[in-house]
Amino acid sequence: MEVQDNNIRKLQVVKFEVKKGQTYEFNGNTKTEHDRIKGIFLRLSNQQALPGATLRVWIDDTEIIPDDTEVALLHHNDDMSIKDVAFPLDEKAKNSPVRVIYKDDSENLAVNESYNVRVYLLAEVEKKK
Repeated sequence: MEVQDNNIRKLQVVKFEVKKGQTYEFNGNTKTEHDRIKGIFLRLSNQQALPGATLRVWIDDTEIIPDDTEVALLHHNDDMSIKDVAFPLDEKAKNSPVRVIYKDDSENLAVNESYNVRVYLLAEVEKKK
């Protein structure tokens, strides 16, 4: 008999705007009501910014995504399910520190062009029995 996973799945979204050539650093915390972070993925409002964009991520002071990881590896587009694209994790949430360093090095954008980046943390809340 298969055991059902009754935990509740939620998303926490970190959103920021990036200009061509910019490095953006986000420092925040996971939500207190979330127990675990089970995955991470990104969406860019301008997919032409994907080539050359890199990312580094820490959760609970543990480096999850190393420096210079291509954003394209974690990018979600509309023809993929979240399960297929999310980088699997199992990190403590409960107000844990989150640090994201995003570097744009795109050659496909105009000099003054900016775009939005959304980093999605797939969270899990343990169901109370």
